[in-house]
Amino acid sequence: MASGKHPTSASAELTLVHLKNCLLNLPPSLVSLLVNVNTPVQNVVVELGFKSPTASVFLGWTGMPSKRRAAAPVSRQGIMGSRGATRDQETQLVEIDAALAHALGLSDGQKVTATLHVDPPIAHTVNIEPLTAEDWEMIELHASFLELNLQSQVRALPNPAYAPDGNKPVPPHALTLHLSPTSSANIRVLSIEPALPPDAPFAKMSPNAEVIVAPKMRAKNSHSSGDHRSVASTSKSRRSGGSGARKRGAKEEPTFLRPVDRAACSQWFDDGPVCLDLGVWIDRDLLSKSFRGVSYVVVDVIRPAGLREPQPEGASDPTTAVAPSKVVARLKPWDDAPNGQTAALSSPLCSALGCCGIVGGVVKIQAAPQQLQQGLVQRIRVLPFDVGSKLSEGLRLGGETRAEQEESAGRFRQMYSASSDTQGLLQGPITDGMVVGLFDGLEAPQGWAGAVVEFEYRSDVTLQDKGKDAVSWMTSLDPKMAVDFQQPQPRPSWMASSDQSELQSAGSTLIGIDSLLDSLQTHLSHMSSVLLTGTMGSGKTSVAKQLAKRLRQESLFYTIYFSCRNLAAEESSMSTIKETLGRIFMSAGWGARLGGQALVVLDDLDKLCPAETELEVGNDNGRSRQVSETIRSVTRRFCSGGGVVLLVTAEGKDAMNNVFVSGHLVREIIELRAPDKDARRSVLESLAKQYVIDDGPSSDNSRPPTADGSVFAGDDNHWMHGSEQPRTRSGPDGFVLDPDLDLLDVAGSTDGYMPGDLEVLVSRARNEAIIRSIGESPDQAALRLSQRDFEKARKGFTPASLRNVPLQSSTTTFDSIGGLHETRRMLLETLEYPTKYGPIFAQCPLRLRSGLLLYGYPGCGKTLLASAVAGQCGLNFISVKGPEILNKYIGASEKSVRDLFDRAQAAKPCVLFFDEFDSIAPKRGHDSTGVTDRVVNQLLTQMDGAEGLSGVYVLAATSRPDLIDPALLRPGRLDKSLLCDMPSVHDRVDILASLLHKVRLSGEPSETRTLLTDVANRTTGFSGADLQALVSNAQLEAIHDVLDAATSRGAIGQQQRDAHSPPSSSPSFVQFRYGSGPSAAADDTVPRSASAALIQEAAMASKLEHIRLARKRAKQARTGPDTAASANKDEGQQADVVIEWRHLNKALEKTRASISADERRRLQRIYLEFVEGRSGQLKDGQGSMEIGGRSSLM
Repeated sequence: MASGKHPTSASAELTLVHLKNCLLNLPPSLVSLLVNVNTPVQNVVVELGFKSPTASVFLGWTGMPSKRRAAAPVSRQGIMGSRGATRDQETQLVEIDAALAHALGLSDGQKVTATLHVDPPIAHTVNIEPLTAEDWEMIELHASFLELNLQSQVRALPNPAYAPDGNKPVPPHALTLHLSPTSSANIRVLSIEPALPPDAPFAKMSPNAEVIVAPKMRAKNSHSSGDHRSVASTSKSRRSGGSGARKRGAKEEPTFLRPVDRAACSQWFDDGPVCLDLGVWIDRDLLSKSFRGVSYVVVDVIRPAGLREPQPEGASDPTTAVAPSKVVARLKPWDDAPNGQTAALSSPLCSALGCCGIVGGVVKIQAAPQQLQQGLVQRIRVLPFDVGSKLSEGLRLGGETRAEQEESAGRFRQMYSASSDTQGLLQGPITDGMVVGLFDGLEAPQGWAGAVVEFEYRSDVTLQDKGKDAVSWMTSLDPKMAVDFQQPQPRPSWMASSDQSELQSAGSTLIGIDSLLDSLQTHLSHMSSVLLTGTMGSGKTSVAKQLAKRLRQESLFYTIYFSCRNLAAEESSMSTIKETLGRIFMSAGWGARLGGQALVVLDDLDKLCPAETELEVGNDNGRSRQVSETIRSVTRRFCSGGGVVLLVTAEGKDAMNNVFVSGHLVREIIELRAPDKDARRSVLESLAKQYVIDDGPSSDNSRPPTADGSVFAGDDNHWMHGSEQPRTRSGPDGFVLDPDLDLLDVAGSTDGYMPGDLEVLVSRARNEAIIRSIGESPDQAALRLSQRDFEKARKGFTPASLRNVPLQSSTTTFDSIGGLHETRRMLLETLEYPTKYGPIFAQCPLRLRSGLLLYGYPGCGKTLLASAVAGQCGLNFISVKGPEILNKYIGASEKSVRDLFDRAQAAKPCVLFFDEFDSIAPKRGHDSTGVTDRVVNQLLTQMDGAEGLSGVYVLAATSRPDLIDPALLRPGRLDKSLLCDMPSVHDRVDILASLLHKVRLSGEPSETRTLLTDVANRTTGFSGADLQALVSNAQLEAIHDVLDAATSRGAIGQQQRDAHSPPSSSPSFVQFRYGSGPSAAADDTVPRSASAALIQEAAMASKLEHIRLARKRAKQARTGPDTAASANKDEGQQADVVIEWRHLNKALEKTRASISADERRRLQRIYLEFVEGRSGQLKDGQGSMEIGGRSSLM
């Protein structure tokens, strides 16, 4: 390989490709030469020399070879003689970026000389300058992208001081920077450091080089106040007298303002007629200073190319992909303008400019040039947009006959003409090439999508008559001027729905969260980013859209809504995610220019950057961290003083990546909680009224209405309203609310339901009503929605917040529990009353009890009582066995406790029951591993922390309350301790009655009461579990008696059958054969085996049994259900098990109490010491010093 002083060169042909950098691909011959000597790609600088004009450019190498292309088969020597020479005759190609070649003046197929230079000098400081002011604007817009990607696009730099042979320095060639898929900028090098000698033509940029960009501002033209004379004033010019003239050669300086659609900011205007003409409203002070005497202006919406979404190649025509640039409008004063930098555009003007609903950005306004002279325009051509629908019932686009042409022109004039209280679009001004589209207030026929209006000049009109200005316009359309309809053309792509369409269509009704909306609006108005959290179905998306809509209308925010779920579902690449997020925030930054503000709504961001978990190691965690870091860098750039505020929605703070949460990107975290009872009732009423029809006159003094009484009237222009108008079913498929339907009762039974769950519940109730109505009366016109439909809809339905929460279904009630009357009363006061009478207890100024400790003797019903109180009060029930949450790993047990309380909070109102509480919450300091100590600390934090418990009740059961840590027994945690004592005689009678209620007991009720009292007197010292065991043993004794009696009856019956049975020789199964003759006789004489005869008899017996059962079922269906039940009873031949006194007596002989007298006395001393013997100074974790006492192992 030649050194840098003796470079290697080769002739090649230039090929233009899309490399999007200032590098090139070398021919394979030069590539093999560089690879053989192991030359690093970064140390290679390629010099391209060409003759016309004679110059050289210096570029870097991509490291890739160019494509091969065979040479022409005919050369100067004639036709190639052999195929072996084909490889030697390949054309050497050098591939270069097309945009760079255009900037350098190179063309495709041009002959060049590629010279390789190795180990060039290095430049550590580079000063560059954009070629034009437009290039400077693009570089300023993509400054962060250029900072990160400049090194990957530029490697070789021309020396600005290069002067060959001591002559005049050669100007450095331009370089092209690709800033986005659709935008680029050209720069030139001003100087490099360290400075190179004049004979050094190039240098290589250092990887850590400092790049300084000099601004390239637009030149300001001097003007005088006389340049702002009225265009509509009287003039002595030869042009039309209807418009004034300006000084020849004087160019007006444009004014840049922040545009807003007047329809989007109607609150800033006084109530008046809808504006249907092309109008611009600016502040009166600005009007008097910069536009004094100006009546018409040219409006141009600035659209940076880098903010457009990249279109696939060949997807649309470039001529239709860009919206019209300039439209002449009437200038009007705005008395209540928010500031001097805002301009309001009428809806027709926004439609003509392709920016319907615009709020934010930049619009250029300058005085309009002189209008066209009268008579220059011969006719108007209308080019309607084809939307692919039949327009026979709407506006006919022209026609073959003159009558059809006149009819179309008449309809067009009528559609855009003036009304009684406002001017129309055709009353001027009208611009050549202007788009007339759809906007609010326009009464357009069905199928009309807009059109382009073009001027048709007279044949003798020259360019000088039209004027040198780029805008040709006239004040109004002459009623006598002809209007010709042309063939329909495709609808332009810029007329598609914009980013504001999703927010404009956000018409959801939000109920019961007015204070939350006001708080969120206050935070966002003061540029404080917010993270809105809530479970699935809580309405985060609806709240975010409603907030964006309110800020847009009231504070003129530029709003962008983006659903991150789409990027997460498509599994987009990181480059696509970065490009999308960068374009979103750049659009927001552009919309916040000129003193404006912008809001970016990132919905479901936790789907795009979820929290990192230990179970997911690798790509998932890495991808989430990369996305989070990208969002953090982009947010800090635009939201730090850039007028952009961020609103993020997620299911929870813990569901997002820690990079985003700990990066202080949001200042406020607000949780969207489940609605209360009144809010749920309002939501149910709102959802039910959507499908209600009027079922007759309603009384004003009635209870909450069962029908809203409103019927949606039909509209001929229904296609204009879309889905934004609330509709009420008026057809035969409508619903009528039953008078007995109490939505407040339904709301009371839907605790924990989110608005999305309520919507699904109403839908299920509608389906139940349809099924019931079809079964009752299929011809019923109106379907009645009743309380029974909602009850059936709730069966089997699980709210979204409880779908992953394992709940225990408690069917036990207080009816199945005997005794413990005082304990049950205290439980009802603590759990049932605050839930049942919520509005009353909500006014209580003191804190209510939320924790109870059930202690007592083993088998006295502590666990059964906790399960029964949940079923009695209608609360969700989560049962936790003590050892289940213990884990030897540090932090695992505490996490289990936190997860338990999170599950209970999600399922509230809920009872969280800890069984064997002494095993998980003993006194601290007695555990060698420290597991239970950490569990106790976590329980103390959860039960009486700063957040507190709302709707979650904690029940704990134990037989040894003295072993529980005293801190858990203080007020605020387990407020009340309830004793489940040994049952007394009356309690034992009550327990036995509850147990025997489910079985059949012989005797009269009076005798039964006497029998239970006798049994209770004989069971002194028995607990509730012992009494249940006694009844179970008695039931087993009764079952054995029934089985023995059945066995005896079977033996006696068998003996009787044997006594009356015929001899064994006679057959037990008689077969009658059909027919007589030799064949039948022959069959009788054929010997058969015993097994074959038994099989045949069994098959016949089975068939006869099926016939008998079928006849019995038919008879049961005719006689009714009572007869069917008795028949089934007879068929089963089952005898009832009846418990008699002798069974209980026999069970008493075998059953003993599970708690001995000594154990009972010991537990009694412990409980007495726990209640009465302890003082306010509860013991700490210090171990006992007595002999046999428990000591610490720490």
